[in-house]
Amino acid sequence: MASSFPSIKRLQLIKDFGLNTYKSKKEFLHFLEQREVYISSRTLNRDFTQLKDLGFEVNFDAQKQKHFITDSFTDKQNLLDRLVELESTKSFEKNYAELYQQYVIDGESKSQGLEYIRPLFDAVDKQLTLNFDYHKFDGTQSKRRLYPLQLKLSQHRWYIIGHDLERKAHRVFGLDRIKNLEIKEKFDIKFIPEHTMAELKLQKFYLGISKHIFEEEKIQRIVLKVSPSLIEYWKSKPIHFTQDIIETTPDGYAMVELTLVPNVDLIRLIVSSLGDIEVVEPHSINEHIKAHHSDFLKRFI
Repeated sequence: MASSFPSIKRLQLIKDFGLNTYKSKKEFLHFLEQREVYISSRTLNRDFTQLKDLGFEVNFDAQKQKHFITDSFTDKQNLLDRLVELESTKSFEKNYAELYQQYVIDGESKSQGLEYIRPLFDAVDKQLTLNFDYHKFDGTQSKRRLYPLQLKLSQHRWYIIGHDLERKAHRVFGLDRIKNLEIKEKFDIKFIPEHTMAELKLQKFYLGISKHIFEEEKIQRIVLKVSPSLIEYWKSKPIHFTQDIIETTPDGYAMVELTLVPNVDLIRLIVSSLGDIEVVEPHSINEHIKAHHSDFLKRFI
């Protein structure tokens, strides 16, 4: 009999069991069965894919016939762990509502669209179509049909990424703008256009979800010179999982390497930091800032 065990918890079990250690598929399945979680080898493959989407590396050693899971986030509090943490917080908030309101300053948890995360994980896992009303910030709304492919957390907001059936294009929707969510029929991923799948792969290398700034949407090596005060914060809360400090200058500045698709959120981060961040590479980003943000910068010089 198949278990109704929540897929989020199942992913966490698989991640914890296989993290930094070689395990065969048989060992994974036996481990899950001991916890009354019964899935097929095919479903396990899909779970490995979902873990990759959540920032983990799932490597297969052909010689050993075993899988090895590593956390590619510099910050070990990865997306899956944050989801579990958020659900725990939400449960506490619900069960102790009066005390929560009295003693907790909460500027984040109510804006997560958390009530949709569990059904959306299930829809992505089972390849189920979504219908919903989408309310834009300008007050307009529209009905959407979506093949959901991936969830993303950025700047304390959750997003669902997928193939919009009406627009026939890759789209990203904020969960806090979604109303009347309905989980519908199963879809076949092979009918999703190649360009949508290509854009989905690139999404992992976006800072946030905003549009790319150059005509060609491609991943680039970016080097930033970051001030001593700001780099301490980035060490505790990396801005992206590719963040790597490649050098520290004698005066405490850090040379930070990132692998990203340059986009609007990256430019906002650089411009708003006012002297704490200097772009070393590529020069095209500096040229973009001079061309589009020079008036803003002059006010602070």
